Amino acid sequence: MTITRRNLLATGLSLPLASALLAMPGVAAAQDAKPKSKLIVGTQDAGFPHIAEASGAYRDAPYEVEWAVLPGPAAQFPALYSKSVDIGWLGDTSLILEQAKSTTPWTPDTAPLRIVAGWRNFDPQFRQLVTVVRNSADVKSLADLRGKKWAFNYGGINHLQYVLSLVKAGLQESDIEPVQLGDGFQAAAAFNAGRTDVYSGDFVRVKDLVDKGEARILLNGDDLGIPGLTVYATRQDVLQDPERKKQLADFLERGRKLWAWYDANLPVVAKIYVDKVKYTPEKAEAQAGRNKSQFVPIDAKLLKEEQNIADVLFERGFIKNKVDVNAGFSGDYNVFTIGGAAAQ
Repeated sequence: MTITRRNLLATGLSLPLASALLAMPGVAAAQDAKPKSKLIVGTQDAGFPHIAEASGAYRDAPYEVEWAVLPGPAAQFPALYSKSVDIGWLGDTSLILEQAKSTTPWTPDTAPLRIVAGWRNFDPQFRQLVTVVRNSADVKSLADLRGKKWAFNYGGINHLQYVLSLVKAGLQESDIEPVQLGDGFQAAAAFNAGRTDVYSGDFVRVKDLVDKGEARILLNGDDLGIPGLTVYATRQDVLQDPERKKQLADFLERGRKLWAWYDANLPVVAKIYVDKVKYTPEKAEAQAGRNKSQFVPIDAKLLKEEQNIADVLFERGFIKNKVDVNAGFSGDYNVFTIGGAAAQ
């Protein structure tokens, strides 16, 4: 029980004696204790809040972390803009597509959203982004994609995998039957059910079909020059509030510790996906391995790769406005996310 001034005075003690008791070590005045502020973080991975809890990375944070599971950028963007979440979970090219839709140019000071950290898995056995074809579709070369039904979802790196696969094949959307769905889970479900011939997106969601020999990988993200980062993005009001900036820095530093714990506890992570997300043990193991990641610096190399993607999208007519990617990225937090040392 917390002892308050009101409790003590109710016992008949004088005000000076009650004040003296409250000043003693271990006796706290509840009315003076401030509730923890809350940092609401969007995630597209239903298992991630449980993983974060198991890691203990945020357990003693001076603020409360609340996770909101929102599959796909189509759900993350409204949550960010409405301030339902403070940090959104997106793909590294999501803001290129968002910026291209804006009626006013973005700058680092005026962009409504900015990416503050990104991470990816560098293990070549765990492909993240893929374009997969069903064997029954009889696709022997990229040219054979013409006329095929192709599942994808709009607004993130899955969408970019789809667009750049079209570019690689020398095709326009009018050359195929595009099947745009609400998020990557729906796109994968359509492909797995045989309703489309082609799918672009996260490999794990179609891995079972590939393992059975009913589909094969035609292209992966590395083939297309996609950095393939998962990122955290936040609003300008968060970046311009000193207290919120401090929380963001702490959150990202704790995130670095989370990834270190994750790497050392893959069986625990896989069990979380089985118990909490109801994956099969095989899919849970694949998901755990695929999500093993490390932070990547937001530096000149990354920005050059992102700018090249933005330029290709503009030149091929997939976005209507030319984009300066610097407006949508901030390297201010590299010091907190790259092993505690500033990225060069």
